[in-house]
Amino acid sequence: MTIAKLPPSRWQDYKRLRLEAVENSPQSFLATAEETNNETQAEWKNKIENMFFAIDEKDNLVGMIGCYQEKLTKQKHIANIVSFYISPKFRHQGLGRELIKTAIDFAKTKKEIEKVQLGVITTQKPAIELYKSIGFVIIGEQKMALKVDDKFYDEYLMELYL
Repeated sequence: MTIAKLPPSRWQDYKRLRLEAVENSPQSFLATAEETNNETQAEWKNKIENMFFAIDEKDNLVGMIGCYQEKLTKQKHIANIVSFYISPKFRHQGLGRELIKTAIDFAKTKKEIEKVQLGVITTQKPAIELYKSIGFVIIGEQKMALKVDDKFYDEYLMELYL
């Protein structure tokens, strides 16, 4: 298994994995499958720049995580972890930990970044425990953060100081 960034030319592979993620875990992503599918090629090529991917021996994408630095001057000290997903058959093998560590290591290369933050649905206990084991702490809870069909999901806000 390899973890790497991908060139914009592989945007369709990224789109396939993202659609899988949104369909398997709709409560974990802001966009619906329809909204995800309707994004343009230019949008996919732009978004792939902030992503790291887990790639199997057959060159298939089996996991992803995004990490980007805030752009505004007053928030440049913050990096956000987003779009974390691992295909079900590759879970519980340490891949999630490797993806998160890769994102954090990337954040550490940016001298301005002093904090990494993320949001996680409160029912995603394995993800929460993984984040805590790496040093993230829960700093707040947003009630009714997402509504999928007729069900609301709360979200923990977590952060890690570098």
